Amino acid sequence: MTLAERELYVKIIKALYGNSVYVDESMISDEVAEIVDKILQEIRSCTVGLGIFIAIVQGVVDGLQNIGENIGFDIADDMLRDNEVNWVRKIASNFGSGFAYSFVDTWLSILMNDTQSLACKNAAALNWKSALAIALLGL
Repeated sequence: MTLAERELYVKIIKALYGNSVYVDESMISDEVAEIVDKILQEIRSCTVGLGIFIAIVQGVVDGLQNIGENIGFDIADDMLRDNEVNWVRKIASNFGSGFAYSFVDTWLSILMNDTQSLACKNAAALNWKSALAIALLGL
């Protein structure tokens, strides 16, 4: 795993858990990345079923345009509906780790502003918090 990929996972973990889970680049292993990918997969699966999903996709597109990243609605929709476990690595390999972080960060920021989608994020993060903490310790 490259340093850029490890940095990407650190940023995602911090976006999901804030300061409640300590993480740095040296703690990112394949197991940690797999757990983070599963968390994001659960969040995506949950939010696809919400009535506000189209608004979430449009929010991601608009948010990325505000920071200079242009992506079409259909591409963003496909990316958020993608049920592949290695989602983050797939985005990073196709678009670069900087874009992958911007995409995931924008998506998570939008989820934080709606009660239904926030419930999806919080449930998935809580379900995996212990497993992630143990994996980060290398146990």
